[in-house]
Amino acid sequence: MVLEWEPVLKDVIFEVVETMFFSVVEFQDCGQGDRSFDYESEIELQNHDERMVISLQLSEEFARMITAGFLGIEEYQVKDEDLLDTIKELTNMVGGGYHARIDNVGRQLGIPRVRKIVVPNGTNAAQATVRLDFNFFEEPAGSAALSYLPG
Repeated sequence: MVLEWEPVLKDVIFEVVETMFFSVVEFQDCGQGDRSFDYESEIELQNHDERMVISLQLSEEFARMITAGFLGIEEYQVKDEDLLDTIKELTNMVGGGYHARIDNVGRQLGIPRVRKIVVPNGTNAAQATVRLDFNFFEEPAGSAALSYLPG
């Protein structure tokens, strides 16, 4: 089943990762979040009625690789704060790109947040959401979801 947000979010993620991080990702069918990743970042698009939350989950390997490419350094030179800042920047670009493509000028783009994922008892709360998984050279790289919440 293709969700309404899926084609737009796919295009935005592909374009941002390719043009700003010099990588190419491949998408799978929507999954149930059955993969586990190391970092999660979110950004909100909000108006007076509701909030949209775009959530990205990334593997540490992929995050480290795109950080190195974005900063023009080697992967072993990537510092933890650079990694977190790059994940926030990726999320901000994806959120801004999604915002630009949907026809709703009344929404405001929030500030991205990032956290290291701690998996209690082997489960992750985000697994309940239908997610859009993507790979980098057939290795799991990340996952994206869009949620609607009351304003």
